[in-house]
Amino acid sequence: MRQRLGIAVALVGEPDFLILDEPINGLDPEGIIEIRELILKLNKEKGITVLISSHYLDELAKIATDYGFMNSGKIIKEIKSKELEKNCKKRIEITVSNEKECVKFLEENNMQYEVISDKKIYIYEKINISKLALELSKRDCIINEFHEIEESLESYYMNLIGGGENV
Repeated sequence: MRQRLGIAVALVGEPDFLILDEPINGLDPEGIIEIRELILKLNKEKGITVLISSHYLDELAKIATDYGFMNSGKIIKEIKSKELEKNCKKRIEITVSNEKECVKFLEENNMQYEVISDKKIYIYEKINISKLALELSKRDCIINEFHEIEESLESYYMNLIGGGENV
């Protein structure tokens, strides 16, 4: 009730900008949903910009449009939600011997991909790695490395501050 009361008091002056510090701290799941919906409604219907300071990163991912990551009191990264979503999107990372042939194969099969370097490619599709390796070998392209990557907002932050090995 304190969280709701604090927000209600802040809204009395009809602000354009609202700063919330840990607005869901100590709330039950139902309360978290209510606060999230209230914040979205205030932004959409009243045009209020809301700055939220929180340690509940996965909850922020449900409402934030822009992020500022802080460590030791300093902003270490600012990023739009679309770019962050792309960075955290599940993907397959392959390192290949022949990037051009790999790209041709991916294009021919209408697969979503991104070339990272002349040897490294991200594939944003669910794939059978054995079939991919077989098809690419027919094109004189060998998969040298293969990694599945999916990053949560929390692990993204930990990697930013150099603590990714602890996740």
